[in-house]
Amino acid sequence: MALQGTLRDFSLADIFQLIGLQKKTGVLTLKGAAESVTVSFLDGNVVAADSLPRRLEDRLGTVLVKSNQITEAQLQQALKLQKQTLKRLGTVLLEQKYLGQEALREALRIQVSQTIYRLFRWRDGEYHFSQDQKLDYDRDNIVPLTAESVLMEGARILDEWPMVEKRIGSFSTIYQRTKAAEEALSGHTGKTAPVLSTEERGILRSVDGRRVVQDLIESSTLSEFDTCRVLYELIGRKLLERSASSEAPVTTKNVPGIVAAPEIRTARRPGRVVLWLLGVLVVASLATAWRNPLNGLAVLAGQDASELALLTQISLTRLERIRYAVEVFFLQSGGFPKDLNYLVLSGVLRPQDLRDPWGREYGYRLLTGGFELQGFDPGGNPEGTLLIRSKATGR
Repeated sequence: MALQGTLRDFSLADIFQLIGLQKKTGVLTLKGAAESVTVSFLDGNVVAADSLPRRLEDRLGTVLVKSNQITEAQLQQALKLQKQTLKRLGTVLLEQKYLGQEALREALRIQVSQTIYRLFRWRDGEYHFSQDQKLDYDRDNIVPLTAESVLMEGARILDEWPMVEKRIGSFSTIYQRTKAAEEALSGHTGKTAPVLSTEERGILRSVDGRRVVQDLIESSTLSEFDTCRVLYELIGRKLLERSASSEAPVTTKNVPGIVAAPEIRTARRPGRVVLWLLGVLVVASLATAWRNPLNGLAVLAGQDASELALLTQISLTRLERIRYAVEVFFLQSGGFPKDLNYLVLSGVLRPQDLRDPWGREYGYRLLTGGFELQGFDPGGNPEGTLLIRSKATGR
């Protein structure tokens, strides 16, 4: 059977965890308002990712040209040969010696990871996972990504993206170098000369006062998020400024195909280490508590014993996530939240994280020096295996 539903009910992190832990092979399809993305898994590891309307091979050729790894003439010749031979673009580039294999592997890795990490900013969409033992992907040039590594990087992006997005604005914004940046690139060695990393220097050189942020991303050898992160740092250090010819700031809420991160109502957000630990805790909880290996992934509305066991385990995982979030809240504020909605207001969890697989809110009760979380069975009755008590100093 297939795992399917909407991202409002079942998060992308939950989906990746289940596929990774069960080491499934198949294709996960996600459909948003303006984009459809497919992610292929082999034994639980990501081996391919593509999107429509703009496919990976189309983006690959453009990026290689803009990053000066191949010329436009070489790309056009490779595309012509591709149509004749029906081979992958990467294979043609290698055969024509336009590109080395390591350079191709790195370019493919960046394109695949960018496609996946954009999904973590989606707040809605439909998903469907179909098992398939025969996958069509570039086995010679794709290095599999583990589900755990994808989740950890996704957590980092979710943690940092709101502040990065707020500073750089729309991907249609144009930036120009400041006088300090020109001095830094010219080798000026004065006491106030800024020190640049290799990444910063590369991004800074690509800024010319005409190219929009999207162009900078596509020509960068870094991922989309890491390119934006470097831009964020350069702007903060007064090495880049918005061009006078740039359009007015526009948030990604207005950009088709991009779902903006949720509004942050407080300046206090968990750092990347907290979110990384949260991801590790969730994976560990699943790994240790999984007792009923299934022959296939279950439909969320299923009623048989194996499907009930899966839904119960998902519920326990969400309870563990809430428990950890409450403890993070305690460390940040010095007290426990009056109710679980405070975790949403503080940016630690999303509203859907507070509901079980059947759509009910979890029970929450303050105790002396601690708290209690209660989950329920399909009939809405308190379930003993879904009861968690915790204190400020630990469980």
